Amino acid sequence: MNNVIHDFGWALDRMREKRKVSLKSWNPDVFLQIQKPDENSKMSHPYIYVTSRFGTVPWVATQVELLSLDWTYN
Repeated sequence: MNNVIHDFGWALDRMREKRKVSLKSWNPDVFLQIQKPDENSKMSHPYIYVTSRFGTVPWVATQVELLSLDWTYN
């Protein structure tokens, strides 16, 4: 049995490595990534965004998501 715990800190480290992360309970097409703005961006600081079949928007975390221990990456 695999008892590996992947908390949000672990997920954040994976996003910093330019990986896509998600929770095991999410639909397979939903994932988070970090965007680092460049000189052409209207944003001035890095931010996390969520992508799904509906599009891409800035991510607003819930308490449940931040405290979950089943983060994964692809």
